[in-house]
Amino acid sequence: MMKLTLKPNVLSAAIFGCLLVVLRFLITMELHYIFLIWNLFLAMVPLGLSKLLCRQKFRLSLNLLLLGSWVLFLPNSFYVITDLIHLKNSNFLFYDAGLISFFAILCVSLGFLSMMEVKSFLHENAPKLNHWIMNIMLLFLCAFGIFLGRFLRYNSWNIVNDPISLFKDCFNFIRHPVEHAQVWFFTFGFGLLLVGLYHIFLKITEARNEIL
Repeated sequence: MMKLTLKPNVLSAAIFGCLLVVLRFLITMELHYIFLIWNLFLAMVPLGLSKLLCRQKFRLSLNLLLLGSWVLFLPNSFYVITDLIHLKNSNFLFYDAGLISFFAILCVSLGFLSMMEVKSFLHENAPKLNHWIMNIMLLFLCAFGIFLGRFLRYNSWNIVNDPISLFKDCFNFIRHPVEHAQVWFFTFGFGLLLVGLYHIFLKITEARNEIL
């Protein structure tokens, strides 16, 4: 059986984040931010899928299944950024701001790590693809998915258990773009944010590799 493992620093960061949530509960006796642990788990799913993909021998049907699942779950890695909206109801503002920011940085990093692994897989098996353009398109697609999740409350698995409603809403957005301008403003703006963060992540990773 293939064993998937997380790097010690990633696992340590995840455990530390969970301890911060537990500490908040002990201080305030409120369970408001337990959802961050679930969101962290969802952010780990794309990384697990990308690791599984990279360790598979090339089998088209299985690879396509893994890639499709990875694309569906990848927006979860960046969704946590929008959890900052919960600060408007916070009664423990500075701690909560630091808590959500920590989870956002961790989850976004997990998403970018999974993108790098998928890029490596595609570079080996589909070298003619323009990976930079593909990643930009993917990040804008993630931004659209995050809008569906944050404001329409769709989940990644709704494409299986509620595809009709999901595709109907998406079709309406495309068919009536002016009436749904907020969808496209959010997608464009958040997509640009993700592209910028990904560029910074790559630069930091390159600098770290040069130092090491």
